[in-house]
Amino acid sequence: MNINFNNVADEAVYTVSEITRFIKDMMEGSFYDIRVKGEVSGLKTNYSSGIYFDLKDEYAKLKCIIFKNDAKKIKFDIKEGLSVTAFGRINLYEPRGEYSFIISEIEPSGYGELYLLFEQLKEKLKSEGLFDESHKRNIPFLPETIGIVTSRSGAVLHDMIKIIRSRFKNVSIIFANASVQGKNSSAEIAYAIDLLNLYSRTQKKVDVIIVGRGGGSIEDLWAFNEEAAARAIYNSEVPVISAVGHETDFTIADFVADRRASTPSNAAEMVVPVKFELIKQIKSLRGRLEQGIFNIILTKKDALSNLIKNRETASPKRSIQDRTLRVYDLTDSLSKSIISHIHLHTINLEHLNKRLLLRSPLLIFNEKRVYIYNLLDRLKRGVDGLILNYKNRLKTENKALSSLSPYNVLKRGYGIVFTDEKKVISSAFSVEENENIKIKFHDGTIKAVVKSKSDSPF
Repeated sequence: MNINFNNVADEAVYTVSEITRFIKDMMEGSFYDIRVKGEVSGLKTNYSSGIYFDLKDEYAKLKCIIFKNDAKKIKFDIKEGLSVTAFGRINLYEPRGEYSFIISEIEPSGYGELYLLFEQLKEKLKSEGLFDESHKRNIPFLPETIGIVTSRSGAVLHDMIKIIRSRFKNVSIIFANASVQGKNSSAEIAYAIDLLNLYSRTQKKVDVIIVGRGGGSIEDLWAFNEEAAARAIYNSEVPVISAVGHETDFTIADFVADRRASTPSNAAEMVVPVKFELIKQIKSLRGRLEQGIFNIILTKKDALSNLIKNRETASPKRSIQDRTLRVYDLTDSLSKSIISHIHLHTINLEHLNKRLLLRSPLLIFNEKRVYIYNLLDRLKRGVDGLILNYKNRLKTENKALSSLSPYNVLKRGYGIVFTDEKKVISSAFSVEENENIKIKFHDGTIKAVVKSKSDSPF
């Protein structure tokens, strides 16, 4: 199809389908392979089809789709507020006349401005102690009056009222309207909380306040990330439950509040118990109490009957008589025990006196002196015997030594031959002819000269 919008003479009337088809061809042909940079907002994941979100900057939003096959290739988690650069093409869906950016590749480039503001305020309030557990207050088990801060135009208010009424219809509900999205919504939330606190002080006590709204993107929930709402929750005299968005949504209000609910419906279930269940518990407890009282009365009745039957044995006079006999018996046992102990100690004392006499120092000294004299006598006799024994051995060994002396052999006509160097000559062939020698006899020495040598005896 070829449509020429520049021809003013062309007064033809076109169908919506024709115009849409022309725009589709023009857009998709001009923006087939492009890169777009922006911040992820309104993230939704449908595991059966793909990932859906908006890319936004300061002035505009662009609807984006990543189909299932391309989503499998992504190596990081796409998160709300993440700044990304995406590659893809523009697509126009003809039945609704809506265009979107079909992404085939995407890479992260950091978090956006809203997340930066979120982290900065979170760190500031945390350092001031607004998140401290010590500040958290308990939510009443059964509040009489519940305050709700949300928008009257949303379904959240009606859902919470319906749940609370179905669980415990006797509870009073005080509603304070506030915008929960858009400019000045944080200030309106803070004002509504202050208003309920004023009502609690001046009109009727409010036991707990629920502050919340349904789910949405980070921009939709931003009122609960601003300082005005956070400080109003912290300064509230009435305990506050934060019920913002879905279970995965976290806001500054959640950290400051006394309790966080995953959803507004969860907050309504959390704030009051089920009346029917309480009645069942009360009936059960009442039955147990009545049975317990009946058992106590029955036990006491039996005890009273026993006392009446045994009043004679249990009378004070009988009791005094029994105890008097017991005292007499104990007194007699004590007297016998004392006498027995005295007798035993007397015997021990006599035995000790006898032992003391036997261990007299003079007696011990005389015994030791006799013992020492006996030892000295035994020592003297032992030494004398030892000396005599050594003398006899000395005489015997002296005789044996004399009989073995070489000088006694010399007396029988033998002599010892020496060289001039006083070496003993034991062989005739150990000297030379004309060599000077000395012959030792028992009564003197002679000098000689060797004339000749022979192996004959003479």
